[in-house]
Amino acid sequence: MVISARTGVLCVIGNPIEHSMSPKMHNAAITALDLDLVYMAFNVPPGRLEGAIAGIKALGIIGANVTIPHKINVMQYLDEIHPLARNIGAVNTITNVDGVLLGSNTDGLGAMKALKECNVELDGMNIVIAGAGGAARALGFTLAPEVSRISILARRERKSKQLARDIKMANDSTDVEGFSMAPSIITRQVRSCDLFINATPVGMHPNESECILENDWLQPNTCVFDLVYNPLETKLLEMAKAIGCKIVHGLDMLVYQGAVAFESWTGICPPISSMKQAALVALDNRK
Repeated sequence: MVISARTGVLCVIGNPIEHSMSPKMHNAAITALDLDLVYMAFNVPPGRLEGAIAGIKALGIIGANVTIPHKINVMQYLDEIHPLARNIGAVNTITNVDGVLLGSNTDGLGAMKALKECNVELDGMNIVIAGAGGAARALGFTLAPEVSRISILARRERKSKQLARDIKMANDSTDVEGFSMAPSIITRQVRSCDLFINATPVGMHPNESECILENDWLQPNTCVFDLVYNPLETKLLEMAKAIGCKIVHGLDMLVYQGAVAFESWTGICPPISSMKQAALVALDNRK
């Protein structure tokens, strides 16, 4: 990679940002495609978010990813918000189109691409999403038009029911309900679903021994998707694989959501294999 006065800039903003694997993934794609671009990471404290967004426009930065804690607050500083991102209530990608900053959310699209890559046919599925935070919202709104039923499980039942109402308002043809995470409810919902998605941090490093489900709650014909990507194969995925379930890794969603953003900035579909290999190396280097 040779940086010159003509090199275009892409970036990710967040606080903290040192843990981000986005620079590794995107620069791997840039190198593979031989593009005159570079992807940087910028630490932006909450009090400087407005200035950072103004800087993206002023400096002509082509595009940016947005991560914690800015995904919600950034929306007020953008020129346009994609309807899906508006429904989700969060933006993770900014595209600079001739000085107009467009906000979108690629998390749900990344999840959908990861599922389809693993030959998961969503049409008519009964799915269960554990969690009611930002990731669950992104998946719920994105997957709702593709499936017949969504059950949202959360520790606070009020939060799961509110998310279910929000999704239902945007997709009235899909049956959506919210429930608590009481063991009896989880057992009933999981045993009857086609796809179980863990959109909580349960099982994430350094708590790898934790699992959101008990061993006998899954059926072999259930697909299990864990959004946690560190470790690469969580206890949930290990348990699911052992009984014959099809599994989908959280790292695949991370890569595909990045690929959707990359294409929105460049108009080029990036090489998924290069991005995934870079992410795997970065993840391995964290150990």
